[in-house]
Amino acid sequence: MKNIKRTTIIRYLNLSLWMQAVIILSCLTIAVPFKTWAQNAEPSEHLTRLLKPGTSTVYYFNYPTVNSTGEPIVLSSALIAWTPNDRQEGDSIESVHIYSHATIGADEERPTSTGFSKEQMVLQSMPKRNYIYEGDPAANYIGHCIIIAPDYEGFGVTKDLPHPYLSQRLTARQVLDAVNYGLELYHKQMEQDTPDELLLPLKNDWRMFAIGYSQGGAVTLAFQRLIEEEGLSEQLHFYGSVCGDGPYDLIETLHYYFEDDGTSYGVKTDHRKNMSTYPVVVPLIIKGMYSTHPAMAKYRIEDYLSQQLIDTNVLGWIDSKQYTTSEMSKMWYDQVKSGLTASDRSYTPEQMAELFSTPQEDKVAGHLEKMFTPATFDYLSNADSMSVVPTNPTTAQQALHLALAENSVATGWEPQHRIQFFHSHADMVVPFGNYLAFRDAHPDTENTIYRIDDPFLESDHMTAAVIFFLNLCPNSTYASDFQWICEGVISTGIDAKNFADAQRRTSDEDNWYTLDGRCLSSRPTTNGIYIHNQKKVVIK
Repeated sequence: MKNIKRTTIIRYLNLSLWMQAVIILSCLTIAVPFKTWAQNAEPSEHLTRLLKPGTSTVYYFNYPTVNSTGEPIVLSSALIAWTPNDRQEGDSIESVHIYSHATIGADEERPTSTGFSKEQMVLQSMPKRNYIYEGDPAANYIGHCIIIAPDYEGFGVTKDLPHPYLSQRLTARQVLDAVNYGLELYHKQMEQDTPDELLLPLKNDWRMFAIGYSQGGAVTLAFQRLIEEEGLSEQLHFYGSVCGDGPYDLIETLHYYFEDDGTSYGVKTDHRKNMSTYPVVVPLIIKGMYSTHPAMAKYRIEDYLSQQLIDTNVLGWIDSKQYTTSEMSKMWYDQVKSGLTASDRSYTPEQMAELFSTPQEDKVAGHLEKMFTPATFDYLSNADSMSVVPTNPTTAQQALHLALAENSVATGWEPQHRIQFFHSHADMVVPFGNYLAFRDAHPDTENTIYRIDDPFLESDHMTAAVIFFLNLCPNSTYASDFQWICEGVISTGIDAKNFADAQRRTSDEDNWYTLDGRCLSSRPTTNGIYIHNQKKVVIK
């Protein structure tokens, strides 16, 4: 890893808390067909310190895992630890957060980068002694922590490989391997003859949480599914997840792109039918499925994406790992203004304007009938063809349909630990229908095993990202959410099933219930979280 420049550290320290939270994120990442590649990295024997910004220390490590074909591969991950400057007797790690990052286009945005990554800096601000929250010790679940943040395959030590975007079980497996290996190195580094003097011991009853926004929200849900299916919750001290605006259901996401006229989910937006307000998601989704799903292996990317879109060189931009998704939008904007020549084909500005609308320089909008091939557009936009998932696909479009369905994390499992969702009704990139797909698959456990808050009710994806990450900073409002997650674990004495039964029993709007289902005689006067009229109410 390269050395940290003094100016980079100063730049970080001079950032305001608000600027740390202004995350310019994309919603989805991409992959390309696998190619021959020699793995040079080896699994780490110890954590390597990168920098110590304030009360946290950033480490990186390489860890062994497997790729989509089951072959051994070594990936990279960051580990950020609470290392207080005013270390006191009894200080210890109370929680481990598994952070799955949002979409990145440039490798420099990865968690192990020492460059100017705003998302990384928000993570570095999380470990802290004191959070502004009245309900301590819940805030300690955020502040007194270790954060493990994998780079994902295709970034970091594997930046020359495609990133298998939304290959859910694969990514979840790779994240789980990072968690196990990272914690093993942490313990090893504390117990060696010359221990790392910065590292704090983990409490006996430490707790694990998973966190993610956008792409990271879907990875987080897939991670929870994996550890529950494999019975690892007790071993990992797992308590639950916090998921923001995640693409849990790609079919529902595409349905919104084709059908929404700006009035879905009770809000008005600028979205229109057959349109993507963040068009980079189209090659991201297609290539993510194309690179990993066996049903699509015999087809070509040209069977899905139009020649004009391919001629913009977006696939090369993505493969290079040099550009952020915002920079890709700006390059498309320039092509609309100047026209495009690619090989023996030329497109006038007017023809490029049929592919992209350009409301502003870094925010072009894509017209789906021009981005997809005619066959793919006709198939995906047809509600009848998308209503039944093909089990034995015979066309390129059916193969894509199957890949989209099999990479959903909204259905096909029953969560055992609590999930706190955050979603915006006005998100035009990862639509609110993704949460509704999860809710419809689990109608009996809303507000018991999972619940939703929408503090960014009418915000688009990027604005919602700012709010989500701002709340992870030291003035966090998420401490009560971590408390709620912990109360859902049976070992705490809160029985989610009893609570669910209490919800179903009551139709009286005057009744108040505790989280374990006890009916109170009147409105509570003690601070806490209660159920009233089948809704969560916070009494302060």
